[in-house]
Amino acid sequence: MVYLKYGLIFFSALLLSIGLVPVCAFFSKKLGILDQPDDKLKKHARAVPYFGGVAIYLAFFITLVIYQLYTFHTLKGITGIILAGSLAFALGLADDIKKLSIPFKFCVQILAAILLAIFGIKIQFMSSEILNIAVTILWVVGITNAFNLLDIMDGLSSGVAIIASLTFFVLGLDAGKLFSPLAALALAGSCLGFLYYNYAPAKIFMGDAGSLFIGIMLAALSLTESYTYKNNLAVLTPVFILGIPIFDTFFVMWMRAKQGKPVYFGSPDHFPLRMKRSGMTVRQVVTAIYFAAAAFAVVAYTGTKMSLLRAGIMYTFVCMFSMLAALKLSRMR
Repeated sequence: MVYLKYGLIFFSALLLSIGLVPVCAFFSKKLGILDQPDDKLKKHARAVPYFGGVAIYLAFFITLVIYQLYTFHTLKGITGIILAGSLAFALGLADDIKKLSIPFKFCVQILAAILLAIFGIKIQFMSSEILNIAVTILWVVGITNAFNLLDIMDGLSSGVAIIASLTFFVLGLDAGKLFSPLAALALAGSCLGFLYYNYAPAKIFMGDAGSLFIGIMLAALSLTESYTYKNNLAVLTPVFILGIPIFDTFFVMWMRAKQGKPVYFGSPDHFPLRMKRSGMTVRQVVTAIYFAAAAFAVVAYTGTKMSLLRAGIMYTFVCMFSMLAALKLSRMR
């Protein structure tokens, strides 16, 4: 019966997303809100509609809200993610329609992170409450922007989000949680329905509305888990689950710093774009990154079952391998 409930949540979000994406693409074309190629960073053959993020957002929340109201007759318990997620979504949608200033976007993201903390979705393992909230804001804003930065290739961001969501689902089940596994499945289903249309060659893009929304939802999901009591290093579990967007963000920051340029401008320095320039096709690059994301997920999950020493050795090895990979990627022109 429990697995029937999980299946219902996942497939409801999936089918809603599949049905909503063409509708959103239609309105995007009708309103002229399209991603135009520019022969620099945007090298797709033709203008591609945005608003894929609208479908992801609607499929996720319609599924979750209906389930919550039908089961508990109240939205209590999901109010925080509704408010924070909607704020991030609205920010991204506004940015898709008319580009917003970077300081304004950061201010709104900080507000969304504060909303999560107000409703109890925050880091809680430090002794100082002020420090807990400060690190929560840093984490939420960081992951939100990391997913925004990662959305630079057909099928990439949504596929990585699916793998991360399913990992949070498994960890939530292990911990005996009620809400977080359901939310994780709803997010995975919503992203999978979108991926059907977004896999190369993409028929629609998620836009900032989608990438900012997915980023803040994954950041929120990572804060709802209690990962393990076996070792204190399990606090690093979400860092490895979200290892791909974190790796890409730090890689771009490093490359841009070497060039003396700010990280927040469009850049060809993302590691997936470097892999593509080495001769790989978009599908080959995305598939390779899916495997890397899955490997990070296995490391994250396995680390919650190990002793402190074994987890420390494994994490150290993975970090060293990641640094070597970054060094090799940095040498690609």
